[in-house]
Amino acid sequence: MPRLPHTDKMSAVNDILIQTHMAFPIDTLRMFCLLAQKLNFTETANYLNINQSTLSRKIHQLEQTTQLRLFHRGGNQIHLTPQGRVFLESCQRILQEWDNTLDSLHDDQDYLRGDIKLGLLHPMARWLSQTFFREFCAKHPHIRLHLTTLHPTNLREMADCDIMIAPFLPCDQSLVAKPLAKYRRVFCASPQYIAQHGLPRHPQELSQHQCITNTNCPNQELSWKWESKETEGVVDVSGTISTDSVDIATNLALAGMGIALIPLDQINHLLEKGELVDVFNCEYYQWGELYAVYRSRQYTPERFAVFMTELRQYISSHCNTHSGPNRMKVVPAAPLSSYAAMPAHP
Repeated sequence: MPRLPHTDKMSAVNDILIQTHMAFPIDTLRMFCLLAQKLNFTETANYLNINQSTLSRKIHQLEQTTQLRLFHRGGNQIHLTPQGRVFLESCQRILQEWDNTLDSLHDDQDYLRGDIKLGLLHPMARWLSQTFFREFCAKHPHIRLHLTTLHPTNLREMADCDIMIAPFLPCDQSLVAKPLAKYRRVFCASPQYIAQHGLPRHPQELSQHQCITNTNCPNQELSWKWESKETEGVVDVSGTISTDSVDIATNLALAGMGIALIPLDQINHLLEKGELVDVFNCEYYQWGELYAVYRSRQYTPERFAVFMTELRQYISSHCNTHSGPNRMKVVPAAPLSSYAAMPAHP
């Protein structure tokens, strides 16, 4: 029997999908797409918060209805069949058109409504939950926010969310990364650490100190970039402990375990109380950038655009953001003169 050209296959699959929509809710097709992404029944079922037997039954019913074998199953592994790959392509396109249609109809109403699934790191979720989410939901009561805290490694690819708030660019070039704001990270340590190990005078001396690395970094961190008003550079860093969490890095720095590179607005209160010290007193620092990452879509829902606009405005008004090369916000903190008598690291 001659093989159908790809376009004819797509047309045939579309006909099958039309029939499938009549027999199955749209959620079953979403289950299939998610399983095709994860290729693991257990992970997919856990993510969907359903029993694995329920997921297996839904996929089996889908294969029976379409009369297609969508997955090869062997032992603990599954992968898409050639028919499954074609079915997935059509299914994703139709689901996207479905979502676009609903979004455009919702946007035609007098008020914004719908869901926004957000993926973000725990420290960012903690910071925004203090006031931003409450203010946004009060202003847009018909928009429902669903928050998922992510590991830094999850930010390299698009998680199952509408918008990710990420401190670095994703690997997937098909994703849209919209800059939200630049923020300043400072090199900080506890007074106890400085008393024991001395105060570095220049970022290059950090190579001689215990540094708490890997904070918000998806890969092993072997160096830190630094800059000042006049110059910039890179220094090799290492230490006896590392963490991918800003919160844990802050606690480790408070415990005197080393010098950490932390977003300034996450530790302002600790600097003001003198529990942590900006070891370079704002002379040397690092600029980071926040991005709103989302999938490229033919139609971007207005609620997404409004959310990103209001988030950018909130960050700009509440964060020590970058508005020019000479802007430096000096944080009231314990004066470094009190540490001046301490020797620099030999």
